[in-house]
Amino acid sequence: MWYRWPLPGTSIVQTYNTVSRGTFNIPSKVMSTAITPTISTDDIFVKLNTTITNKYYFYLHFAEVEILKSNDTREFDIYLNGDHSYGPFSPTNTITIISNYPRTGFSSYTFKINKTFNSTLPPLINGMEIYRVKQFQLQQTEDQDAAAIWSIKSTYGLKKNWQGDPCIPRASLWDGLGCNYSDLQAAKIISLNLSSSQLSGEIATAFANLTVLQSLDLSYNNLTGDVPEFLARQDHLRIL
Repeated sequence: MWYRWPLPGTSIVQTYNTVSRGTFNIPSKVMSTAITPTISTDDIFVKLNTTITNKYYFYLHFAEVEILKSNDTREFDIYLNGDHSYGPFSPTNTITIISNYPRTGFSSYTFKINKTFNSTLPPLINGMEIYRVKQFQLQQTEDQDAAAIWSIKSTYGLKKNWQGDPCIPRASLWDGLGCNYSDLQAAKIISLNLSSSQLSGEIATAFANLTVLQSLDLSYNNLTGDVPEFLARQDHLRIL
């Protein structure tokens, strides 16, 4: 559920033009509205009070909502608890910055969005999502498989609503995946259907890390190059 979170020292800017929903299909109403510092030289600070033992993933969404003049630039960096996290970048298109591993061990997290020296405009942010990791009775997807499928998603910029654990819970299994479940071991990915997914370029080496993959469908895409040797070395792969 999305709701407006007023932050002290910020102002709302918005556009009535269509703004891309991005890879994560963020609602248009969210992406067409942003906050910026009321004083243009200030930074944006977002502080989240958390439980020190919990694990969190953060998703920050950015898109330009103003028509910039030819001599204007909006560019900024992101800091998390004082450490540089991402940037510098300009939100000319819809951009989502995610934490690529769960954050834990802090009672609060403070994001600072800081404009660069070259920027003539203040920073902005359109939306933010916070997910707390919930432990299920079933084990999570095996670490190597989870890292491989996240890498595949990133490499090809897949426009799929893949979030959370790829295989767990079963009711939320990622579209196109088939997994093998065991009470004693982590779930592993055994089939992957990326047919008609607008893939382009070469076959990513991350597929080699899906070591028990039995079926891989890459049909009706724009892949180039030879079929890599590592697929021939996949002991369990039966359907390609």
